[in-house]
Amino acid sequence: MDWDIQPYAAGSDAADAYALWQSALGQTWPIDANRFFQVLAGPQPQHFVVRDEQRVVGLAVTFQTRQGNNLMGHLAAIVVMPSYQHRGIGSALHDMALEYLRTAHVGFVQLGAFSPRFWCGMPTNLPDAMRFFARHGWEYAAESVYDMTRDLSDYETPAKITQRMAQERITIEPAHQRDITQVLTFEQQHFPNWLIHFEQYADMGDFQDLLVARDDVGNIVGTLVMSSPQSHPQRPDVIWQSLLGQDAGSLGSVGVAESERGRGIGIALVARASEILKSRSVRNCYIDWLVLIDFYGKLGYSVWREYRGSWRSFPTTSER
Repeated sequence: MDWDIQPYAAGSDAADAYALWQSALGQTWPIDANRFFQVLAGPQPQHFVVRDEQRVVGLAVTFQTRQGNNLMGHLAAIVVMPSYQHRGIGSALHDMALEYLRTAHVGFVQLGAFSPRFWCGMPTNLPDAMRFFARHGWEYAAESVYDMTRDLSDYETPAKITQRMAQERITIEPAHQRDITQVLTFEQQHFPNWLIHFEQYADMGDFQDLLVARDDVGNIVGTLVMSSPQSHPQRPDVIWQSLLGQDAGSLGSVGVAESERGRGIGIALVARASEILKSRSVRNCYIDWLVLIDFYGKLGYSVWREYRGSWRSFPTTSER
């Protein structure tokens, strides 16, 4: 049958959309309502719903982001009420979402999203959903990406890491407000794709969550972002508190200047962040969207969730 698909209206659809999520995914991906709405709120959101007797029974979530000069679309999720599945709602929402993004003139569409997001790709613990998107033409990347976690209650930095940093004359400490210009300059020069996140966290006043490695003359050679329950409440670093605990924290965006690599600074940044988060009463530390599982495994982090990425391109105007 043909389903009437309408734009999502936050004022009238929010409660139903959240109930739909919990009904369809609450067993595997339960989420706090505030975090759910935080994800739906950005960036450049345009969502679509199917209603049956005024109740939302299907939801498609889309975003748009700009990467340099390129406009990118994101199909972040399609959710259908269990009792309404296998009736064409998911397919109708999928086609509507892609058509909307095509007419928005995006060059690529990601299955997943950047930040804030539910997932960075397709969770492998949703096999039916993986098959659904495969049937609709999505081809998954050969290699998986992962989220990792570690219980910090017994965390201690290996002595060899501390000794190595002393030998290298590297100091690693949280930033202060006076450091922010230097930190942002470093990100712009070495990791421009992460600059927006550092800017946002600085604007929120979370200077203490920006970890900085400096050499013996004070130059910044590496950075990392942390979060804890004390961070700004609008930070989207951890949205799975229902799974990870209200005392969960995170670390990520670990970057070392190319000229300084091979000195152990990257693993030392992760180690220092783990120490600090433990001191801030973080129990479960979360690291998302990574491939270097052996690197983080050196400090006891283990795989928590697995994802498969998928992208689609739309032809440019000249190619149509």
